[in-house]
Amino acid sequence: MKRYLCALMTMLLLVAMLPQAGLAISGQEALFGNDVPADNTSNTASNSATYPTLRPGDRDADDSAANIVFMQNRLIELGYLADSADGTYGESTEKAVLAFQRNNNLPETGVADSETQRKLFSDISTLVLPASDDAAFGGDLTRIQSVLGLWGFYGGKIDGLTGSGTSNAIRDFKHYMLMLDPAFGTTPTPAPTATPDPNGKFSDMPVIMDRPLVDQAELDRTNDAITTTLMEYVNGEKPFALYHRDVQGGDSNEDALRVQTRLHQLKYVYGTDGNFGDLSVLGLKYFQRKNELPETGVADRATQELLFSNRAVESEEYVFPYKLVVDISDQKIRVGQWNGSKYEGPIHTFTCATGKKETPTPLGTYQAGGKTGNEWYYFKEFGCYAKWAYHIVGGVLFHSNTVSKIGDRPGDGGLGHPASHGCIRMKVKEVKWIYDNCPEGTTVVVQE
Repeated sequence: MKRYLCALMTMLLLVAMLPQAGLAISGQEALFGNDVPADNTSNTASNSATYPTLRPGDRDADDSAANIVFMQNRLIELGYLADSADGTYGESTEKAVLAFQRNNNLPETGVADSETQRKLFSDISTLVLPASDDAAFGGDLTRIQSVLGLWGFYGGKIDGLTGSGTSNAIRDFKHYMLMLDPAFGTTPTPAPTATPDPNGKFSDMPVIMDRPLVDQAELDRTNDAITTTLMEYVNGEKPFALYHRDVQGGDSNEDALRVQTRLHQLKYVYGTDGNFGDLSVLGLKYFQRKNELPETGVADRATQELLFSNRAVESEEYVFPYKLVVDISDQKIRVGQWNGSKYEGPIHTFTCATGKKETPTPLGTYQAGGKTGNEWYYFKEFGCYAKWAYHIVGGVLFHSNTVSKIGDRPGDGGLGHPASHGCIRMKVKEVKWIYDNCPEGTTVVVQE
């Protein structure tokens, strides 16, 4: 009996040690279901005793631990950061760190020192999260952002805060209106009248005043000042014509930029440069499908009047030819292909090597930075080279195995097991496929 009980306990212990099947989301499920990992920070070493100090202006080094990306993902999860993780410690990240420090009784330095990061990565139940009134919302700015966003001039967050995006949107709106109406924003000048002269001399001549070097009224027509004329359009006192002309593939003009910007805000199109190329047409067709319009790829009057309205239906994610899902659990990259309504596949499955336990590849969903240089890429910190480097986020890249000098042939050793400083290593021909076929902004999902 004792022998039987011992054997039973041993068997139960072994079962408990087995991996729990079915808990991870497979790459194929993420492709078909458009799933985004719920926790972008589970791969962080949250119980570490010390963290490297991170300061404004810092960025994650290539092929090194993605410390800033990890921190940004955590700030996003907690609601302190609205921007996406990019591995650069910029102004928005600094403001998020300051707000976190203020709410959690830490010195308000804007520097993510070890103490700040230990608190940041601690159990969420011990943290003070941001309140809805943390931002100083301004009524006029909120309305301006909302309306200019609806009309395709502003693609950022509606937060009521002054920033470069809001300033540029105001300028773009004014320039657009001046293009349509050269008299936009002007006040009719009364005709000069004669000045009485008690002596009867020069009574028919108007008084001539020196013209100021800077005409503030003229500047207000093109700068980011919040003018009476601007608010008349924003408040609906003056009508704004949503449609001006059709936009189609190959167009490059102000209306192409407006359509792109609104499609970006609705998560159909990632890039906005005013050049309406293949990716813009792809996103526009999906917008037309989801909004029950003819899928022509041409932004005609009917399309634009719906696009620039609050009735427009948003996309689940940006539209690209392909989507890349990296599974750390099995060291595979699965490629989904856009079929007009979703990503299907995988059409390719590549074996890779992600970051080691001490330098993990950050989990999350990212819009890739795209090609990095030409065929050969040099890692200054390690004094080595790799082929076909493709930027994902921060210092994290897809690339081949490394070699000591240009011309050496990268092998395939080590693939299938975590082995890098955070980057994702691949076979040469497979990483070149990504380099050649996945444009900047392509969605890359890194999950366990």
